Amino acid sequence: MALLHKKISELPEDAVLLDERQALLYFMKLVEKWPDKWDVWAMKYTPGILGVTTVVSSIYINNHYRTKLKLGTYGRLSSYIPAVVLPAIMTTFFHRVYVVPDIVLGKHQCPVCVQTRAGLLQAGFSTIYPMLLAPMSAFMFATRHFTYRLPSITEKPMEVVKLYRKLSNPIMMTVIGLLAFNLMASMFLTGKEIQTVYNINIKLLESDNENQFKSS
Repeated sequence: MALLHKKISELPEDAVLLDERQALLYFMKLVEKWPDKWDVWAMKYTPGILGVTTVVSSIYINNHYRTKLKLGTYGRLSSYIPAVVLPAIMTTFFHRVYVVPDIVLGKHQCPVCVQTRAGLLQAGFSTIYPMLLAPMSAFMFATRHFTYRLPSITEKPMEVVKLYRKLSNPIMMTVIGLLAFNLMASMFLTGKEIQTVYNINIKLLESDNENQFKSS
């Protein structure tokens, strides 16, 4: 059964009415049981792929500040959880919750708009978020373990900002590259998801029409 968006007056007599949640669950079950896995790879693996690219970007950014502040093994796990693990979880979660339903349910008639929003979410969580959180975490541990002499954030906040810029300048081109890569990767994969939903519905419609023809 194909997933279609129609007015009540346009529905055939044997149509099954579903609300948004039911329609989303129905379609995702179709994806899980689809016989040709290559047809549905984008729907199944895109959130995970985006999570991995976020991990790579976050690790690079977090390691840079930890190295510059000579942290060594101090607070390694404690800094990786908020600066690496959390962005990856948020990336996957937000894509599944705020992008996939729009694709499946066809809430927006502008695919490029959906792709752009997905790309911006990915760019934010994969690079911008770690660029804010990783240095904050590194500064905190450097102060606690006396690995780097830091100005007081309460007494000399501008000095802290200058230090942040100084530490960030060497990797800014790489960070911009990571930002662009994550943005484009998310837009590309979201486009593949949109195409997957379209192809599945077309095949289901063809199957429904063939069954109706045989029954008549």
